[in-house]
Amino acid sequence: MLIPLSWLKEFVEIKLPVEKLAEKLSAAGLTVEKWSASDGGEIILDSEITPNRPDWMSVIGVAREASAVLNLKFEIRNLKSNLKKSNTQKIKFNIDYQLCPRFTAVIIKNVTVKQSPELIKERLKKVGLRPINNLVDATNYVMWETGNPLHVFDLDKIRGNQMTLSLSKGGESFKSLDGLNYTLPAGAIIIKDLGRVIDLCGIKGGENSAVSAETKNILLVVPIYNGTVVRKTSQALGLRSEASAIFERGADAGNTISTLLKAAEIIGGKPEDIIDLKNKEFEPWVVEVKHQKIEDVLGIKIEPKKVTEIFESL
Repeated sequence: MLIPLSWLKEFVEIKLPVEKLAEKLSAAGLTVEKWSASDGGEIILDSEITPNRPDWMSVIGVAREASAVLNLKFEIRNLKSNLKKSNTQKIKFNIDYQLCPRFTAVIIKNVTVKQSPELIKERLKKVGLRPINNLVDATNYVMWETGNPLHVFDLDKIRGNQMTLSLSKGGESFKSLDGLNYTLPAGAIIIKDLGRVIDLCGIKGGENSAVSAETKNILLVVPIYNGTVVRKTSQALGLRSEASAIFERGADAGNTISTLLKAAEIIGGKPEDIIDLKNKEFEPWVVEVKHQKIEDVLGIKIEPKKVTEIFESL
């Protein structure tokens, strides 16, 4: 996971030398294998993310960890929006909630396809992603910042105003947005419109629904896909992406709306009401643990007040 230090500092005010920062984060389990300086002198941390910590697959997640480790204030801007949840659907969605527990989306009309601002382009380059246009760049940028993958469809390319999310039967043809042809294995999560596969979910979007320079209206989506299914498909096809790596570990189902609002703010245009499809609520988890258990696992004595401070900072 590559993280520009200036991006990290948007959420937590770090003044330590990079050597000390790397040492502190590594001691907490977030191993900083190395760091480097970009052409402009920007320090970029290269961290190893363990499978059990999907929250570290984002700038915000690492910033939250750094704030706890360094006892610094963590700040994040809460987006305010006039958008309401839609009670009607201009697209007929058929979602299998075993495969996609939550599917949050918004239709945005009258978008302008153009180059992204320099800050977004430069940050994407620093983390190894290629800037394409403001629509695609917004999804990649916000994914890296929040840890929730997004996808953008050209709304006018969706046939029949319908989208069905299900498992592939095997043998379906699929052409990805980078022009490569695939024969899909059985058991992949796919989205179909009227008679076509338009998305290999969590791995690659389809060319037939991809945005282009002519795009005017979009469907911006923040989904939560079944990580086990995504991993099996990724292995079967020999395909991996930043999004699939997140889904395999577990994306935050409680963070889809804030992620959507962030990307919509960057894109601009005229967003309609939020579509939020789910069959249960995703409230923050409550975990109970006895203090003695904590000390037994750590092998040290630690004051209950300190435990509370650490948990609250995280």
